[in-house]
Amino acid sequence: MRHRRLLPAAAIVAAVVLIVDQASKLWAAETLPPNSGMLVAVPGWLWFRLLKNTGGTFSLLRNHNLLFIGASLLVLVAIAFLLGRGSLSHPVSAIALGAIAGGAVGNVLDRVRQAGVIDFIQVRWWPTYFNLADVAIRLGVLVFVASLLLEQLARHRRTA
Repeated sequence: MRHRRLLPAAAIVAAVVLIVDQASKLWAAETLPPNSGMLVAVPGWLWFRLLKNTGGTFSLLRNHNLLFIGASLLVLVAIAFLLGRGSLSHPVSAIALGAIAGGAVGNVLDRVRQAGVIDFIQVRWWPTYFNLADVAIRLGVLVFVASLLLEQLARHRRTA
């Protein structure tokens, strides 16, 4: 059974993402002054500043913490269903879902403990602050969609 090998891979990736995310947020909380100064890491390109975001991406829907917790829990249930069903045939899909799950759990923990997520990273080309859980979620979604498209393309070629 293919999916039995994919479950541990997804779980390991989720755990690593969660640990790195929470460690980076702990570093930010202990190192950066809240809501004030910023630490310039790479002049003109990368800054660190401690902020609490009570909304979603771009601070949309501020102060709707329960909505985001509920949405994250639904995503986690969907990931568990996809991984448990055994319908994924490629390890990249499982790794991507693990990254999404780890990032979702990291942000849910923040929302439960602090009524918002800790954001602290700003890069020149991105308009708002974010955290490593956000990066894992976004990259996970991109990789998961790409893997599904590649699987579909391979299936189409086999039947053509």
